[in-house]
Amino acid sequence: MAHGGCVLVLPNYLNGSISPLGNLSYMSRLVINDNSLSGFIPLHIGNLKFLSQLDLTNNKFSGPIPLSFGNLSNLIFLYLYGNLLSGSIPSSLGKLKSLFDLQLNDNQFIGYIPCPFGSIPDEIGKMRSLSVLDLNQNQFKGVLPPSISNLTNLKELALLYNHLSGSIPPSLGNLILRELLLSGNHFTGYLPHNICRGGALEIFTVSENHFQGTIPTSMRNCTSLIRVRLNGNNLTGNISEALGIYPNLTFIDLSRNNFYGEISSNWGKFPKLGTLNVSMNNITGGLPREIGNSSQLQAFDLSLNHIVGEIPKELGKLNPLTKLILRGNQITGRLPKEIGSLTKLEYLDFSAIGSTIQSQKVSAAW
Repeated sequence: MAHGGCVLVLPNYLNGSISPLGNLSYMSRLVINDNSLSGFIPLHIGNLKFLSQLDLTNNKFSGPIPLSFGNLSNLIFLYLYGNLLSGSIPSSLGKLKSLFDLQLNDNQFIGYIPCPFGSIPDEIGKMRSLSVLDLNQNQFKGVLPPSISNLTNLKELALLYNHLSGSIPPSLGNLILRELLLSGNHFTGYLPHNICRGGALEIFTVSENHFQGTIPTSMRNCTSLIRVRLNGNNLTGNISEALGIYPNLTFIDLSRNNFYGEISSNWGKFPKLGTLNVSMNNITGGLPREIGNSSQLQAFDLSLNHIVGEIPKELGKLNPLTKLILRGNQITGRLPKEIGSLTKLEYLDFSAIGSTIQSQKVSAAW
């Protein structure tokens, strides 16, 4: 078989190493995902110059990415995630000017973010087609180079759970990103203020770092947001002024920061919000009754703040609620009997909320 247009191997039970593929020089797709293949990735794959998709995900391949992959000039999709690959990413990948989607997550890569994504602008210029860069869950270290912003078509940048440090280049805000995932690193400094440029940002997770300063100003009117994690940083600012109204937001975690201000009545205008966590901040004021209008809310955590006043009975309208945590505040008055109508409630914590709260018999439905 001298001309192989496509080799497609669906999830199976293949094991061992990949044998030489012979003279399949016209192969366009090689998909061998979700097997138990092991050993090094064969160098000869780099000779398949017509290859547009290479998918070796979820196997047990080890060792480095072959330098010969830089010869795959027609490659558009490169998926190597979920293996045991190690070493650094070869700079030869910078020659893949047609590459659109690069996913190397869930491996054991080490070293610095390499030249194609950092310190050689000419190499970056050859990767302007790149839209998805996923390096999650590896062992990369060092800083995020400013020249990454030269990847002008980049929509998804995922660097979760590495050992990256330093500040985020302000020029990153020049990209029109849909997803920016930076959680679980050692980043410091400030978040780019123009991070929601173009109003495209949907997923923004920077939790468990050392960021300081305020929430980026562009986020106030970033109505495209779906999921936000800012928890576990040193961020500050008045949340009632920094945040807007987000019709598509389903999850937001602002916990373990230094935010202040009051819980705005605008939180009742989030029709899809399922999780709201603002615990362990310096929030003051009372609970607005408008929270009861967040009809999809399932988890609500305001613990360890400085909330005062009574618990509004409107919380009893939150039928999907499974978790309600208000402990460690200065709430007073009676426990509304309407709380008893929350039949899906699994976790309720009103502990240490001041000495003047009065218990009241509620429905036994839960």
